[in-house]
Amino acid sequence: MQVEKRTNDTSLEIKFSGNLSFSDHSAFRSLLSDVSRDGVRSCVFDLSGLTSIDSAGLGMFMIARDEAAKNGWKLTIKSPKGRVKSLFDIARFDKLLAIEA
Repeated sequence: MQVEKRTNDTSLEIKFSGNLSFSDHSAFRSLLSDVSRDGVRSCVFDLSGLTSIDSAGLGMFMIARDEAAKNGWKLTIKSPKGRVKSLFDIARFDKLLAIEA
């Protein structure tokens, strides 16, 4: 997993690329801690560069949802593509998370 952050006063966009799997769990949790600590009001996870995700990766987005709710920031998922989008559709994540095309 590679990430690129773009920020302004109240929001943060994080662009993910590569693969998201169980081995990224610690880095992902650290990223969530940074988002909560920085006090942003909204965070967009841009998945347009993410090429694959495993079940642990899917679970990380549930952790992100819980972290956002607990710390008062809005989480939006943006532009999942290909296999990643298919897995989000199968898991019906549109019922759990705000997802933009």
